[in-house]
Amino acid sequence: MTPKKDKYCNRINKTRRTFAKKLALLGAGLALPMPMWANEQCNNLHGSELDKCNKAQVHMVFASPYDTNQWRSSPHMHQQLKKNIEQFSEGKIYFDIQHNGVLGVGTELTALVARGSIHGALISVSNLTPILGALDILNVPFWCSERHNYLKLITSKIWQQQIIAKIHQQGKLQILMHYLPGTRTVTSTKHYGKTIKTPQDMREIVFRIPASKVLQQFYDLCGTSPVQVPWKKAATLAQGGRIDALDPSIVGLFNGPNNLKEHLGVVSQIKSVQDGWLFVVNQTWFNSLSTKLRNALHDAAQQTFEQHLAQIPRIERYCELGLKQLGTKVYTPSVDEMAQWHAIAGHQRPQWQPFKKALLGDEALFGKFFDAAHD
Repeated sequence: MTPKKDKYCNRINKTRRTFAKKLALLGAGLALPMPMWANEQCNNLHGSELDKCNKAQVHMVFASPYDTNQWRSSPHMHQQLKKNIEQFSEGKIYFDIQHNGVLGVGTELTALVARGSIHGALISVSNLTPILGALDILNVPFWCSERHNYLKLITSKIWQQQIIAKIHQQGKLQILMHYLPGTRTVTSTKHYGKTIKTPQDMREIVFRIPASKVLQQFYDLCGTSPVQVPWKKAATLAQGGRIDALDPSIVGLFNGPNNLKEHLGVVSQIKSVQDGWLFVVNQTWFNSLSTKLRNALHDAAQQTFEQHLAQIPRIERYCELGLKQLGTKVYTPSVDEMAQWHAIAGHQRPQWQPFKKALLGDEALFGKFFDAAHD
């Protein structure tokens, strides 16, 4: 390892150790609007940020796997969230962004928010399904993968009543905002290098999946060998030839941790499901806030959601061009090839019936969701 890399790694490790100590304190006092170490955090700030932090009643810690500075390639909306939350709360909430995976990614962040070690985070739908199982219905392939269908579904009355409200009744997490970064692909690694055009091309390859039982069933139907791999390890395994393919959206691939984008072969745009993300907060903490501050968070999230929708097309183009410049090819399956994907794994397959019943409690409810997505 070079001295420069050594120095960088030491700095990251020091940051993680410092935050580990603070997270222990925060976990003990989460129900309090102001974490007991907030004043110390304010002392590390300067100028207007220091002033805002000192005046705030609530110091809100938000973690994300994405780099705030990479706003051109990612719809994470960190700065918009910060601006909107602080404005809608009239300065009573200070929004503290811990970005670039410094506190973890994927299921690590899910655990931190669920147990109250941090207040909120940006996490993918698939990495939330271990504790919010009903969300996994979104990963049944092809029924609401197009952005306009997904948007109709998640903003529908039935989705809010049957999924969001029931999730909130669990008392673990509060969902404040959906993200729509694009549809999942089937992407070969540079080491594997082949173009995956049809389910037949998936036979017996090692395919990385996130923590979703539905996605595992999808790839089982395709005859592949799905392996659950933490998101932060995907790049290492791709580089070493230990996985042959993976499925994030183009935006997810380009922004993946540890320079994943450098280890990709061919992206096949099968558009199976939305690679959805969520902005979630710990519900115990959320409920400890005043009604006015809870409303401020909801209003800020809604405004940020609307702003993010306008950015998606530009960001997708940026990421696709960026991948091509790195030598990754992008393949669009033909109508006949797409029909093969739908035939072997579409929502009409009988293998999905047990999942629909288990996830929704009533298999007939899936038909109502389908109608909501296609009205």
